[in-house]
Amino acid sequence: MDPEEVAEAFAALKESGKVRFFGVSNQNPMQMELLNKYLDDDLIVNQMQLSLVHTPMLDAGFNVNMAHDPAIVRDGSVIEYCRLNDITIQAWSPFQHGMIEGPFIGNDAFPEVNAKLQELAEEKGVTDFAIAIAWILRHPANIQPVVGTMNPDRLRDIAKASDIELTRQEWYGLYRAAGNNLP
Repeated sequence: MDPEEVAEAFAALKESGKVRFFGVSNQNPMQMELLNKYLDDDLIVNQMQLSLVHTPMLDAGFNVNMAHDPAIVRDGSVIEYCRLNDITIQAWSPFQHGMIEGPFIGNDAFPEVNAKLQELAEEKGVTDFAIAIAWILRHPANIQPVVGTMNPDRLRDIAKASDIELTRQEWYGLYRAAGNNLP
């Protein structure tokens, strides 16, 4: 990106009344710092891929000083940077595995996490999609999920996640059921 050009575009959009706030997508801390150098307004959002089965921004924090793949910081500690700078992370593709491989919920390739989702969904009287969103909402960074549906019934089902507060044990149980290990 050309940060000066992006900043100019942001300023023109704000001046014209088309936007009030600015955010980015898939940027690491240094990319945001570079853009901030030229902006008159603060960035308030960074959209990042996050789902139960796509957790690299969480994995590195759990595996500090470990000598295995989940310890590799691939994003410049973006979750910590955003929390320190009051930038809301919006989780895109919260039901997705990989970039375009499709949903993990109901997918036979993810039996353990689906079993755990179903168990909690039955216990709490909601859908497994609501539990997957409740898992994201439980994180202390106050992450906002972007669910990617316009189906009113599905939205109503997913919205029930806001009434569910998973315990830490349930949260970590889902994390582990998704194939993640803790040191």
